[in-house]
Amino acid sequence: MTKIILGSRHSGHATATPAVKARIEEEIEDPEYIVVTDRDDEYDYDFAQKVYRAPSWRPTGGKFYRPIRALKNFYRSWKILKKEKPEKVAVYGANTSFPIGLIAALKRIEVIAVEAENRTKQPSLTPKILSRFSSVRVWVSQDELLDKYHTDKVENKQIIQYRDFSEHESDEKDNELLVIPSSNDPELQEKYWKDISHEEFLDLMGRTETVVTRGGMASYEAANLAEKVLVRPSDHAGGHQENFAEWLSEKYENVKVVADKSFKDLIEKFEK
Repeated sequence: MTKIILGSRHSGHATATPAVKARIEEEIEDPEYIVVTDRDDEYDYDFAQKVYRAPSWRPTGGKFYRPIRALKNFYRSWKILKKEKPEKVAVYGANTSFPIGLIAALKRIEVIAVEAENRTKQPSLTPKILSRFSSVRVWVSQDELLDKYHTDKVENKQIIQYRDFSEHESDEKDNELLVIPSSNDPELQEKYWKDISHEEFLDLMGRTETVVTRGGMASYEAANLAEKVLVRPSDHAGGHQENFAEWLSEKYENVKVVADKSFKDLIEKFEK
């Protein structure tokens, strides 16, 4: 049995787990999974033999780092690798998953660096940095990214295209409005966030007339499930949310990108 560590993270990164697993299992029969993620991650990893929690050292969309937490994360990641001795490490979450991916690459363990699904034009830092190491492969979801790394071992595994929402679709739209704020906006999170499982959240999207959201992976889920989606992308991290929102609006007729209003103003318009 091949032991594989999955380096995940909370929020939209974690929801890529089924697609990443499916692509891994196309190559490896009956793998044993160990998950390393942050303490805020509520995703259900019931398939894993073990789940380790590591300190998160940079807030989502944040502008600052926490050096002490970063050191703790690197130390914990080193201890996990020493104890578990995996044959492969797949990382698909920024921040928390970077240390275990980097240490694994330095130890010449095979690393699969999975690009964030909402990256359509420019790569994110984790796979970009890790691609400098000879033991690293990169998986992307868009052909436009194939030549953006420091290695030629880059494949379009169509991670985002793998997602299947058929179980959550509904012809009955009994929920008028669903607001999905950014995870780094505590005020809006407290007011609008639904404390339910990811599966329940997808079911709710499937029953919703209008979703107002940012340009993260929730916008892709909403595009496949809700009747109408208004996306007000954040402008952090090099504009990748703007790029993703543009991609969504080209692929889905029910998606509209709003750039002339703030996220709060957009919500207030609908609440009135």
